[in-house]
Order: sequence, then C-alpha cells, then structure tokens
Amino acid sequence: MTISSTLLTATLTASALLAQAPGPPVLVHLYPAAIDASGQPVTDLTAADFKIADENKPESVYFFRKPDTAAPAPLAPLERANRLVAGPHTMVILFDMLNMNQADRLETWKAFDKNMPQMDSGENVYFYVMNLEGTLIPIHAFGPKSDDDKTWPKNVAPLLDKVMKAASVARPVQVGQEDMVKKTYKALEDLSAQLAEYPGRHDIIWVTNGIQNVYNTKHPCNGDWVECALYVPHLGFTLDKNATAVNPLCYSSDLSPDVNRDLGEMARLTGGHAYFREDVQAVVKEVGLPAANSYLVDYEPAADNWDNKWHVIHITCERKGVKLQVRERYYALPDSRQPLDRLRAPIIAALQSPTDIAQIGLRTKFSPIGGGKPGVHLAMQIDPADILLKEDGGKFKGLLFLLISDRNASGPIGQPAQVPLSPELTGEQRDMLMKAGAIPLEQDHPTADATQFVRLILVDANTGALGSLTIPVK
Repeated sequence: MTISSTLLTATLTASALLAQAPGPPVLVHLYPAAIDASGQPVTDLTAADFKIADENKPESVYFFRKPDTAAPAPLAPLERANRLVAGPHTMVILFDMLNMNQADRLETWKAFDKNMPQMDSGENVYFYVMNLEGTLIPIHAFGPKSDDDKTWPKNVAPLLDKVMKAASVARPVQVGQEDMVKKTYKALEDLSAQLAEYPGRHDIIWVTNGIQNVYNTKHPCNGDWVECALYVPHLGFTLDKNATAVNPLCYSSDLSPDVNRDLGEMARLTGGHAYFREDVQAVVKEVGLPAANSYLVDYEPAADNWDNKWHVIHITCERKGVKLQVRERYYALPDSRQPLDRLRAPIIAALQSPTDIAQIGLRTKFSPIGGGKPGVHLAMQIDPADILLKEDGGKFKGLLFLLISDRNASGPIGQPAQVPLSPELTGEQRDMLMKAGAIPLEQDHPTADATQFVRLILVDANTGALGSLTIPVK
C-alpha cells in the first residue's frame, strides 16, 4: 500500500526527530562561473574571493561549493551512486516558432538541419520545438537514458523536417500579444521544471527572435522592461527555483536595439548569455563550459529583504583577471512557510519523486543484513562538500536527517525510518574528510516482505539541500 501526500505530511509533522531541526533559512542561490582572460574556467576560488551586494547592501557567504570537476570512482559490485559523472550539466534547445516570422523560421530550420549534425555529442542535451499554437513538440525528449543519447543530433534532420512541415501554417489569429507572452513563459517554465530533476545548474538555449511584452500600467517602465512587465516575476522566480539559466540565440536578419536589449536582459536575469547568428553546435559547447564549472554561492538576506520587488545583485571576484558570469537580479518573493515546513517540503517531494536527487552526493554499497533476517546493510558515503558544517567553538558541526523508505513499483510503503545525524568534527577531521571526499556512515535497515527498493534521503537542515538514492533489494 502506497503512502499519500497527506499522510506523508502528517507523519513528518508528527516526527519528534524532525521537530528538533530549526529548519533552513531563506537563501539566495547564485551559480557564478569564473572565466580567466583567455576564456578558460577558473575552478580554484574560495568563498573569500567572492564579494556580494544585494541592492548595494553587503552580504556574507552562507554556503559555498566549488565546481565538481573530479571524475567519480567507478562503482564497485552492489554499489550505487546518485552522481555517475563529474559535474553533469543538462540543457535543452527550444526552437521557438511562436516568436518568429515565417522567413526567420525557415532560415533557422535550414541552419539547424545543417549545423546540428555537427555537434560532438547530444548527451544531456534535449530538443523541443514550440509550434505556432504555443505547444511544445519533442524532437529529443526528456526521459530515461537511451542508446541514441549521444548520437541523436546526427539523425535529427528528418525528425525536425517532419515537425516543421506539419507546423508550416500561419499563426492562429486568436493568439494575441498577451497569449504569446503567457505561452512563451509557460514553455520556458515547463522546460525548467523538467531540467530541475537533473543535478546541478541547467540551461535553456532559447532560439527566438525576441518576445512581446505585456506591461503593468501601474509601474512606469523608465526603460527597464523587467521591472514593469507582467508575468516576468513569476518566470524569474520559477527559473531561479529550478536553477535554470536562459541563453537566447537569435538568427534574425532584422535585429533591433529593442530585441538586443530584451534578449540580453533575459540572459542577465537568469545568468545566461545572449548569442546572435552563431551556429547552434558552437553555442551548445560554449554554454556547457561555464555551466559545468559553476560555483554554488548562497547568502542569507535579512528578513525584511523579501519585499515582492526585483533586487539587483552585484557579485564580484577579488582575484585579478577573473570575470564572472552570473545572474544580476532576482524577485524577492516572501516565503511565509514555517522553517520546519521548508524542511519537510523537499523531503516529501523526494519521497514521491520517480527519480533521485543529487544536490548532496551519495554512494552506497549494500549487502544482506546478516543472520538470515530480511533487510540490507548500507555502507554509505556522503560528499562533505555538499553539506554545511558550521564552525562553533573550534568544532565544525552539521545537522542532517537520514530517511530510509521502503518502496515497491508503485512508490513508498509505510512510514520512512528516520535517523538524526549530528556530525561534530575538529578542523583536522574536517580537512581530512574533505580531502577524502566522503563521510562514511553504516546503517542496518530491516525490510518488509513487499519491499522491492530502498530509497535513502539525506537532508541538510542547515541549508535545505537534499540527496536521494534508490537501491534495489529484490
């Protein structure tokens, strides 16, 4: 019998263990990519190298993580991991027909047929077309890994041609300016939600000629369309929540200052980069380089910061010659939930998710529990770089919760077991674990007869970050 969302919420609410947690603060997450003068990534910066100002107010780094560039060790027999490659980066190409005229749609179509087969690999790259009715049509869709994940661009032309020929009609007359905006933003948000199921920062390469705007007449524009356009706050908040940057790519032969400005603003709003008349395979390669080498920098603004307004972020690097690519503003939407509710929400999502989450890296070797009893012995390794260890009186302390959920093909079975973890390390122990790249943890877990899988869920109560890993036991 599966466990419903309502029952999960009630169970976690009543948990005495989770009630011990203070709950994570409301953080602003930034994913700066550092580039040197030759355009190469810089991956050895420290938290002290970054300076942050929010609306000209200095902020301190709350949590910091370097890019994960080391190749993970091969899996041993009976071992599973939620990160199988170093610094995985996932992106999607969106061919936006809705915001193009017919001539530019045809020109872009020809360019894609010519250039996409030249991509080195299509792995972790997905491709959708938005037709003239605002519907997303998959060319290479999100989903389970398949044999053609690397090679699909070589064979994309016939699939794209079929979609384009079916869509070669005039835009429906009932689709007005506001409809176009809504449909466009919904497509970007829907794709970012799909990307959010993959680890790390993500990118949308948005192939478009620009976007119509719908303005809020209550706010004077003063030349800044982000501040006065309707629906942009929701888009910005959603893309931020899903750690997705938008990189506009425009092939139009009739570019204007307004188009350049708006597409550039969209890139700066999300931490992407705007491209004009560049081959798509080159853009894919260029977008992937900084994204796969991004830092995670979190800061905690004061409570009165969350004022339902756009905030300008200014983040700089103290090291000479290093340039940062990072978003320049965010919408300060208040989070009225109690801290404990902010902690429970990602746990419930992880329990119900069809896939694992890799904000915190987990590796686990499993074996029978021994003594003829049903269950598994779990020898876990937690990536210490993904959790916050606060310095307190010369010790580095963390606050984690491990949930172990029995599952079958339909989802969770019963209530998850809950294990509180409060690591307390000396500076020497912390440095040793960071160098080793793993915090070891062993746990026996009895299982029910109906259990087919066990899902481990580790949540950092100090940051809200979470990692999960599903293991077959039958």
